[in-house]
Amino acid sequence: MSTKKKYNWVIEAQDIDFRRRVSLQSLTNIVLMTAGRNADENGFGLLELQTGHYTWVLSRLVIDMERFPTEQDSFTIETWVERVGIAFTTRNFRMMDGAGTVIGHAKSLWAVIDMHTRRSVQLDSIPSMQQFIVNESVPVDEPRRIARVEGEVANNFTVKYSEIDVNGHTNSLNYVQWLSDCFSLDFYRKHYIRRFEINFLKEITYGDSGEVRRQMIAPDDYLFQIETEEKGPACRARIVFQPV
Repeated sequence: MSTKKKYNWVIEAQDIDFRRRVSLQSLTNIVLMTAGRNADENGFGLLELQTGHYTWVLSRLVIDMERFPTEQDSFTIETWVERVGIAFTTRNFRMMDGAGTVIGHAKSLWAVIDMHTRRSVQLDSIPSMQQFIVNESVPVDEPRRIARVEGEVANNFTVKYSEIDVNGHTNSLNYVQWLSDCFSLDFYRKHYIRRFEINFLKEITYGDSGEVRRQMIAPDDYLFQIETEEKGPACRARIVFQPV
């Protein structure tokens, strides 16, 4: 039984932006769908956990790309579990184009929470995960803790029906959308995303309102803080751009 597996994807019209490159939101979605498919096939996926009233939650993610795929590109992601700790598990991703050339990597940290108490549970409650560990890393630093961000308000949001997922909170892709929308079309004409990091701190739920703060820490290097009126900082992120 192989503990590493490759999944093939095709970049379609709904995945691309106005430049015909996959959007950050779509790329994140494909990475997360890859994680979900692999977990399902290995017996510790979302539906399996929910039978015990548990669910997976993404804690941190980093995506580092040499280039983003374009429309109709063949796109392959290889994924595996690198580490299972007491509270978090680390899952890695290697991304390749149709020619088999590596064009990016990602690393993610996941936790399991009790759906009733909303508190994290120890991962030894899923002993089957241990047999799928592969002691192999990727050339991307661990998703780091992002400190408090000070900066201008660059976006606002109010959570509606379509932004709530099966776990009863805002889908992680909505966070990525709120962050991506902090820049203009003209900015995106002149920049590509090189690296994306995100830390999830608190759940955002239906009816919550808030804002996204943006702080430039170096040329083409930005930090973000998503905060709500009700709960304060709920998410922090970083996007590093590369000029065209």
